[in-house]
Amino acid sequence: MARVTSQTLGRRLVPAALLLVVVVFGAVLYADAAALRAALGGFDLRVLPVALALSSANYAIRFARWQLYLAHLGIAVPRRVSGEVFVSGLSMTITPGKLGELLKCFMLKDRFGIGVATTAPVVVAERYTDIVGIVLLAALGALRFPDAGPLLVAGAAVVVGVLVAALVSDTLTERAGAALARSLFRGRMPDLDWARASAAGFRRLLQGTPLVLGTALATLAWFLECAAFLVVLRGFGETGVGVLGATVTYATATLAGALSMLPGGLGATEAGMAALLGGLGVGRATAASATLVIRACTLWWGVAVGTVALLAQGDRARRALATAGRRTSEPHERA
Repeated sequence: MARVTSQTLGRRLVPAALLLVVVVFGAVLYADAAALRAALGGFDLRVLPVALALSSANYAIRFARWQLYLAHLGIAVPRRVSGEVFVSGLSMTITPGKLGELLKCFMLKDRFGIGVATTAPVVVAERYTDIVGIVLLAALGALRFPDAGPLLVAGAAVVVGVLVAALVSDTLTERAGAALARSLFRGRMPDLDWARASAAGFRRLLQGTPLVLGTALATLAWFLECAAFLVVLRGFGETGVGVLGATVTYATATLAGALSMLPGGLGATEAGMAALLGGLGVGRATAASATLVIRACTLWWGVAVGTVALLAQGDRARRALATAGRRTSEPHERA
Protein backbone atom coordinates (compact mmCIF):
# COMPACT_ATOMS: atom_id res chain seq x y z
CA MET A 1 0.00 0.00 0.00
CA ALA A 2 2.89 2.36 0.78
CA ARG A 3 4.20 1.71 -2.71
CA VAL A 4 0.86 2.73 -4.22
CA THR A 5 0.89 5.89 -2.12
CA SER A 6 4.44 6.83 -3.13
CA GLN A 7 3.70 6.17 -6.80
CA THR A 8 0.54 8.30 -6.69
CA LEU A 9 2.35 11.10 -4.88
CA GLY A 10 5.27 10.81 -7.28
CA ARG A 11 3.00 11.42 -10.27
CA ARG A 12 1.70 14.56 -8.58
CA LEU A 13 5.25 15.84 -8.07
CA VAL A 14 6.38 15.39 -11.68
CA PRO A 15 5.22 18.82 -12.97
CA ALA A 16 6.95 20.58 -10.08
CA ALA A 17 10.11 18.53 -10.60
CA LEU A 18 10.21 19.57 -14.26
CA LEU A 19 9.73 23.21 -13.28
CA LEU A 20 12.54 22.85 -10.73
CA VAL A 21 14.90 21.73 -13.48
CA VAL A 22 13.93 24.80 -15.49
CA VAL A 23 14.51 27.04 -12.46
CA VAL A 24 17.98 25.63 -11.78
CA PHE A 25 18.88 25.92 -15.47
CA GLY A 26 17.65 29.51 -15.43
CA ALA A 27 19.81 30.27 -12.38
CA VAL A 28 22.87 28.87 -14.17
CA LEU A 29 22.18 31.03 -17.21
CA TYR A 30 21.52 34.11 -15.05
CA ALA A 31 24.60 33.87 -12.87
CA ASP A 32 27.08 31.77 -14.92
CA ALA A 33 27.75 28.22 -13.81
CA ALA A 34 31.25 28.84 -12.44
CA ALA A 35 30.20 31.91 -10.45
CA LEU A 36 27.13 30.13 -9.11
CA ARG A 37 29.22 27.14 -8.02
CA ALA A 38 31.72 29.43 -6.31
CA ALA A 39 28.99 31.32 -4.46
CA LEU A 40 27.34 28.11 -3.26
CA GLY A 41 30.74 26.77 -2.20
CA GLY A 42 31.26 29.81 -0.01
CA PHE A 43 27.93 29.50 1.80
CA ASP A 44 28.21 29.29 5.58
CA LEU A 45 26.41 26.05 6.41
CA ARG A 46 26.11 27.07 10.07
CA VAL A 47 23.18 29.33 9.22
CA LEU A 48 21.24 26.51 7.57
CA PRO A 49 19.71 25.09 10.79
CA VAL A 50 18.58 28.60 11.74
CA ALA A 51 16.84 29.09 8.39
CA LEU A 52 15.18 25.68 8.65
CA ALA A 53 14.05 26.41 12.22
CA LEU A 54 12.46 29.70 11.15
CA SER A 55 10.74 27.94 8.27
CA SER A 56 9.46 25.24 10.63
CA ALA A 57 8.16 27.95 12.97
CA ASN A 58 6.18 29.26 9.98
CA TYR A 59 4.46 25.88 9.70
CA ALA A 60 3.77 25.80 13.45
CA ILE A 61 2.03 29.18 13.35
CA ARG A 62 0.02 28.19 10.31
CA PHE A 63 -1.04 25.04 12.17
CA ALA A 64 -2.33 27.27 14.98
CA ARG A 65 -4.40 29.12 12.37
CA TRP A 66 -5.69 25.80 10.99
CA GLN A 67 -6.82 24.84 14.50
CA LEU A 68 -8.47 28.22 14.95
CA TYR A 69 -10.46 27.83 11.74
CA LEU A 70 -11.55 24.28 12.51
CA ALA A 71 -12.74 25.33 15.96
CA HIS A 72 -14.64 28.33 14.59
CA LEU A 73 -16.54 26.09 12.17
CA GLY A 74 -17.28 23.60 14.94
CA ILE A 75 -15.12 20.84 13.40
CA ALA A 76 -13.83 18.66 16.24
CA VAL A 77 -10.64 16.78 15.40
CA PRO A 78 -8.12 15.41 17.95
CA ARG A 79 -5.06 17.68 18.00
CA ARG A 80 -2.63 14.87 17.20
CA VAL A 81 -4.62 13.74 14.16
CA SER A 82 -5.16 17.33 13.12
CA GLY A 83 -1.40 17.84 13.23
CA GLU A 84 -0.79 14.75 11.11
CA VAL A 85 -3.30 15.94 8.53
CA PHE A 86 -1.92 19.48 8.46
CA VAL A 87 1.70 18.41 8.06
CA SER A 88 0.73 15.89 5.37
CA GLY A 89 -0.91 18.73 3.47
CA LEU A 90 2.49 20.41 3.12
CA SER A 91 3.35 17.74 0.56
CA MET A 92 0.86 19.48 -1.75
CA THR A 93 2.49 22.91 -1.44
CA ILE A 94 3.86 22.56 -4.98
CA THR A 95 0.45 22.70 -6.63
CA PRO A 96 -1.13 25.75 -8.33
CA GLY A 97 -2.27 28.17 -5.64
CA LYS A 98 -1.50 25.42 -3.09
CA LEU A 99 -5.02 24.14 -3.71
CA GLY A 100 -3.59 20.63 -3.63
CA GLU A 101 -3.74 21.13 0.12
CA LEU A 102 -7.43 20.32 -0.23
CA LEU A 103 -6.03 16.82 0.27
CA LYS A 104 -6.41 17.64 3.98
CA CYS A 105 -10.18 17.78 3.47
CA PHE A 106 -10.21 14.30 1.92
CA MET A 107 -8.06 12.99 4.77
CA LEU A 108 -10.52 14.33 7.33
CA LYS A 109 -13.40 12.83 5.36
CA ASP A 110 -11.68 9.43 5.29
CA ARG A 111 -10.98 9.48 9.03
CA PHE A 112 -14.07 11.14 10.46
CA GLY A 113 -16.62 11.27 7.64
CA ILE A 114 -16.60 15.09 7.64
CA GLY A 115 -17.94 16.41 4.34
CA VAL A 116 -15.44 18.10 2.04
CA ALA A 117 -17.87 21.02 1.66
CA THR A 118 -17.49 21.61 5.41
CA THR A 119 -13.68 21.65 5.53
CA ALA A 120 -12.82 23.15 2.11
CA PRO A 121 -13.50 26.72 3.36
CA VAL A 122 -10.69 26.27 5.89
CA VAL A 123 -8.11 25.59 3.17
CA VAL A 124 -9.41 28.43 1.00
CA ALA A 125 -9.35 30.83 3.98
CA GLU A 126 -5.78 29.74 4.70
CA ARG A 127 -4.74 30.71 1.19
CA TYR A 128 -6.65 33.99 1.41
CA THR A 129 -5.06 35.14 4.67
CA ASP A 130 -1.66 33.99 3.39
CA ILE A 131 -2.02 36.43 0.50
CA VAL A 132 -3.25 39.19 2.82
CA GLY A 133 -0.24 38.70 5.09
CA ILE A 134 2.18 38.65 2.17
CA VAL A 135 0.64 41.80 0.67
CA LEU A 136 1.01 43.57 4.02
CA LEU A 137 4.67 42.59 4.25
CA ALA A 138 5.35 43.59 0.65
CA ALA A 139 3.62 46.94 1.24
CA LEU A 140 6.25 47.84 3.83
CA GLY A 141 8.62 48.77 1.03
CA ALA A 142 6.21 50.04 -1.61
CA LEU A 143 8.01 53.40 -1.80
CA ARG A 144 11.46 51.83 -1.88
CA PHE A 145 10.58 49.39 -4.66
CA PRO A 146 8.40 51.33 -7.12
CA ASP A 147 8.85 48.60 -9.76
CA ALA A 148 6.92 46.24 -7.50
CA GLY A 149 3.97 48.64 -7.42
CA PRO A 150 1.86 46.96 -10.14
CA LEU A 151 2.28 43.55 -8.50
CA LEU A 152 1.35 44.97 -5.11
CA VAL A 153 -1.73 46.64 -6.58
CA ALA A 154 -2.76 43.34 -8.20
CA GLY A 155 -2.37 41.51 -4.90
CA ALA A 156 -4.30 44.16 -3.01
CA ALA A 157 -7.06 44.04 -5.65
CA VAL A 158 -7.40 40.28 -5.16
CA VAL A 159 -7.54 40.69 -1.38
CA VAL A 160 -10.18 43.42 -1.46
CA GLY A 161 -12.17 41.82 -4.27
CA VAL A 162 -12.48 38.48 -2.50
CA LEU A 163 -13.41 40.13 0.80
CA VAL A 164 -16.09 42.32 -0.78
CA ALA A 165 -17.51 39.42 -2.79
CA ALA A 166 -17.62 37.17 0.26
CA LEU A 167 -19.20 39.67 2.63
CA VAL A 168 -21.47 41.61 0.30
CA SER A 169 -22.68 39.16 -2.32
CA ASP A 170 -23.87 35.68 -1.43
CA THR A 171 -24.29 34.95 -5.13
CA LEU A 172 -20.66 35.73 -5.99
CA THR A 173 -19.41 33.65 -3.09
CA GLU A 174 -21.59 30.70 -4.12
CA ARG A 175 -20.35 31.00 -7.69
CA ALA A 176 -16.79 30.88 -6.41
CA GLY A 177 -17.73 27.79 -4.40
CA ALA A 178 -19.24 26.25 -7.53
CA ALA A 179 -16.03 26.97 -9.47
CA LEU A 180 -14.05 25.24 -6.73
CA ALA A 181 -16.46 22.32 -6.89
CA ARG A 182 -15.97 22.01 -10.65
CA SER A 183 -12.21 21.88 -10.17
CA LEU A 184 -12.60 19.24 -7.48
CA PHE A 185 -15.03 17.07 -9.37
CA ARG A 186 -13.69 17.48 -12.91
CA GLY A 187 -16.70 19.36 -14.17
CA ARG A 188 -19.33 17.19 -12.45
CA MET A 189 -21.41 19.78 -10.64
CA PRO A 190 -22.54 18.89 -7.13
CA ASP A 191 -25.94 20.18 -6.09
CA LEU A 192 -26.29 23.82 -5.09
CA ASP A 193 -26.32 22.92 -1.40
CA TRP A 194 -22.65 21.90 -1.70
CA ALA A 195 -21.62 25.30 -3.03
CA ARG A 196 -23.82 27.12 -0.52
CA ALA A 197 -22.41 25.19 2.43
CA SER A 198 -18.84 25.80 1.30
CA ALA A 199 -19.47 29.48 0.62
CA ALA A 200 -21.19 29.94 3.99
CA GLY A 201 -18.23 28.48 5.83
CA PHE A 202 -15.83 30.69 3.91
CA ARG A 203 -17.87 33.80 4.76
CA ARG A 204 -17.79 32.88 8.45
CA LEU A 205 -13.99 32.73 8.37
CA LEU A 206 -13.71 36.16 6.72
CA GLN A 207 -15.41 38.01 9.54
CA GLY A 208 -14.45 39.22 12.99
CA THR A 209 -12.01 37.22 15.08
CA PRO A 210 -11.15 34.53 12.49
CA LEU A 211 -10.22 37.18 9.90
CA VAL A 212 -8.20 39.35 12.28
CA LEU A 213 -6.38 36.50 14.03
CA GLY A 214 -5.94 34.51 10.81
CA THR A 215 -4.36 37.50 9.08
CA ALA A 216 -2.15 38.31 12.09
CA LEU A 217 -0.92 34.71 12.29
CA ALA A 218 -0.31 34.61 8.53
CA THR A 219 1.67 37.85 8.61
CA LEU A 220 3.81 36.62 11.49
CA ALA A 221 4.34 33.23 9.85
CA TRP A 222 5.49 34.70 6.55
CA PHE A 223 7.69 37.27 8.30
CA LEU A 224 9.58 34.34 9.83
CA GLU A 225 10.36 33.10 6.32
CA CYS A 226 11.49 36.61 5.42
CA ALA A 227 13.80 36.41 8.44
CA ALA A 228 15.06 33.05 7.18
CA PHE A 229 15.84 34.74 3.86
CA LEU A 230 17.89 37.39 5.69
CA VAL A 231 19.77 34.64 7.52
CA VAL A 232 20.56 32.93 4.21
CA LEU A 233 21.83 36.20 2.75
CA ARG A 234 24.14 36.59 5.72
CA GLY A 235 25.34 33.06 5.09
CA PHE A 236 26.56 34.26 1.71
CA GLY A 237 28.30 37.21 3.34
CA GLU A 238 25.74 39.69 2.01
CA THR A 239 25.40 42.52 4.54
CA GLY A 240 24.03 45.26 2.29
CA VAL A 241 20.45 43.98 2.57
CA GLY A 242 18.71 44.72 5.86
CA VAL A 243 15.55 43.39 7.48
CA LEU A 244 13.28 45.64 5.42
CA GLY A 245 14.98 44.79 2.15
CA ALA A 246 14.86 41.05 2.84
CA THR A 247 11.23 41.23 3.96
CA VAL A 248 9.99 43.20 0.96
CA THR A 249 12.04 41.14 -1.50
CA TYR A 250 10.86 37.80 -0.17
CA ALA A 251 7.23 38.87 0.26
CA THR A 252 7.00 40.50 -3.17
CA ALA A 253 8.57 37.51 -4.93
CA THR A 254 6.28 35.14 -3.01
CA LEU A 255 3.28 37.23 -4.06
CA ALA A 256 4.42 36.99 -7.68
CA GLY A 257 4.57 33.23 -7.35
CA ALA A 258 1.12 33.05 -5.75
CA LEU A 259 -0.50 35.18 -8.44
CA SER A 260 1.20 33.20 -11.21
CA MET A 261 -0.72 30.05 -10.13
CA LEU A 262 2.31 27.98 -11.12
CA PRO A 263 3.00 24.90 -8.95
CA GLY A 264 4.67 26.28 -5.84
CA GLY A 265 5.13 29.56 -7.69
CA LEU A 266 8.16 27.93 -9.30
CA GLY A 267 9.88 30.18 -11.78
CA ALA A 268 7.94 33.35 -10.98
CA THR A 269 9.10 33.48 -7.35
CA GLU A 270 12.75 32.75 -8.16
CA ALA A 271 12.89 35.23 -11.04
CA GLY A 272 11.29 37.95 -8.93
CA MET A 273 13.57 37.33 -5.98
CA ALA A 274 16.75 37.41 -8.05
CA ALA A 275 15.62 40.56 -9.89
CA LEU A 276 14.73 42.41 -6.67
CA LEU A 277 18.04 41.43 -5.07
CA GLY A 278 19.80 42.75 -8.15
CA GLY A 279 17.96 46.04 -7.67
CA LEU A 280 19.44 46.18 -4.16
CA GLY A 281 22.95 45.85 -5.54
CA VAL A 282 23.43 42.14 -4.86
CA GLY A 283 25.62 40.37 -7.41
CA ARG A 284 24.01 37.88 -9.77
CA ALA A 285 25.81 34.83 -8.38
CA THR A 286 24.88 35.67 -4.78
CA ALA A 287 21.30 36.57 -5.75
CA ALA A 288 20.77 33.32 -7.66
CA SER A 289 22.45 31.22 -4.96
CA ALA A 290 20.51 32.81 -2.10
CA THR A 291 17.28 32.30 -4.03
CA LEU A 292 17.96 28.60 -4.56
CA VAL A 293 18.96 28.06 -0.92
CA ILE A 294 15.99 29.89 0.61
CA ARG A 295 13.58 28.01 -1.62
CA ALA A 296 15.18 24.76 -0.46
CA CYS A 297 14.75 25.88 3.16
CA THR A 298 11.11 26.93 2.74
CA LEU A 299 9.25 25.37 -0.18
CA TRP A 300 11.20 22.13 -0.53
CA TRP A 301 11.72 21.62 3.19
CA GLY A 302 7.96 21.76 3.67
CA VAL A 303 7.34 19.38 0.78
CA ALA A 304 9.88 16.92 2.21
CA VAL A 305 8.43 17.02 5.73
CA GLY A 306 4.89 16.75 4.37
CA THR A 307 5.76 13.83 2.11
CA VAL A 308 7.32 11.88 4.98
CA ALA A 309 4.24 12.55 7.14
CA LEU A 310 1.91 11.51 4.32
CA LEU A 311 3.74 8.28 3.52
CA ALA A 312 3.87 7.41 7.21
CA GLN A 313 0.06 7.18 7.21
CA GLY A 314 0.01 4.29 4.76
CA ASP A 315 -3.51 3.17 3.82
CA ARG A 316 -5.13 6.37 5.02
CA ALA A 317 -2.91 8.43 2.73
CA ARG A 318 -3.51 6.05 -0.16
CA ARG A 319 -7.28 6.34 0.15
CA ALA A 320 -7.21 10.13 0.48
CA LEU A 321 -4.90 10.52 -2.52
CA ALA A 322 -7.07 8.20 -4.59
CA THR A 323 -10.25 10.06 -3.65
CA ALA A 324 -8.70 13.48 -4.26
CA GLY A 325 -7.31 12.26 -7.56
CA ARG A 326 -10.71 11.07 -8.74
CA ARG A 327 -12.40 14.22 -7.42
CA THR A 328 -15.61 12.25 -7.17
CA SER A 329 -15.97 12.12 -3.41
CA GLU A 330 -19.76 11.86 -3.35
CA PRO A 331 -20.40 14.91 -5.57
CA HIS A 332 -23.92 15.29 -4.17
CA GLU A 333 -22.90 15.09 -0.55
CA ARG A 334 -24.28 17.63 1.86
CA ALA A 335 -22.19 19.36 4.44
